[in-house]
Amino acid sequence: MRIEDERAHDRAEVAARLTPALSRVARRLRPASGELAIGHFSVLSTLDRFGAQRPSDLGRIERFTQPAVTRVVGALEERGLVARSPSPDDARSSIVEITDAGRRLLRDTRAEQAGIVLRLLDVLDDEQVRLLAAALEPLEAVASEASLGTCAAPVPAGR
Repeated sequence: MRIEDERAHDRAEVAARLTPALSRVARRLRPASGELAIGHFSVLSTLDRFGAQRPSDLGRIERFTQPAVTRVVGALEERGLVARSPSPDDARSSIVEITDAGRRLLRDTRAEQAGIVLRLLDVLDDEQVRLLAAALEPLEAVASEASLGTCAAPVPAGR
C-alpha cells in the first residue's frame, strides 16, 4: 500500500470510529434542563463567539434556511436571549446580538454539559484521561472548522 493510501485509510478509520463516538456523547450533552433546543444553543454560541451578526450571516454559519433563522431568532428574542436592532448600513436587514440573559443561559448550559462529561470520564483511568486531554487540541481545531463550514470567519456586523 502506498503511503498516501495508508494515510487515507488511517484517516478513514479514525473518522469511522470517531463519528459514532461523538454522536453518542453529543446525545448525552443535550441539557437536562431542556432550556434550549440544539439550534437555539448553536445560535447563541455563534453570537457569543463572533459577536453581533445579520440573520443572513447566522443562516450561512449555522447552515439554516432563512425561515429557520427567522424562527430561531424570533424564539430567542421572545425569551430575551438575543436582541435585534436595525442594521446601520442596510435598512432591509437587522443585527442580532446575544443579551446578558443569553450569555448567562449559555454559561449555565455549558456548565451543565461539562458536569455530564465529567461523569462520563469516570469510566476512564488516569492514563486514558491524559490521552483524551492530548487529543483536545486537534478536536478543537476540527470543531472550529466544523462551526465555520466552508465559509470564512464572520465579519462583525455593520462593517
